[in-house]
Amino acid sequence: MAFLALAGQKSMMALQKNFLQFQVMSLMNQVQYAASQMTAIKREYASQEGAEYTDDADFIYYENLEEQLETEKELLENQITAIDNEIGGLKTLVNNNIKSSCTLNLASGS
Repeated sequence: MAFLALAGQKSMMALQKNFLQFQVMSLMNQVQYAASQMTAIKREYASQEGAEYTDDADFIYYENLEEQLETEKELLENQITAIDNEIGGLKTLVNNNIKSSCTLNLASGS
């Protein structure tokens, strides 16, 4: 019956993975927004002679925000990979435990 506990743990990890994937999607949307804001600032400065968009405070803010969000996204993706590895290990444990349990039942039933 230990396989039931392992299966429950595997399900919990799958939920954690789904939550992290949702967070990654949210971060990707925020990165897209920051990128679109930077593009808009670049366009605004393109029409002005001698002005440099890289000195614009808003551009610098969105550039830093984008870098921070990308770093957070990478960290979450690493966590998802680790959870995937643990889920794979739990699947193996569950399968092995079920096989052992069935073998034990067949052997003791004889």
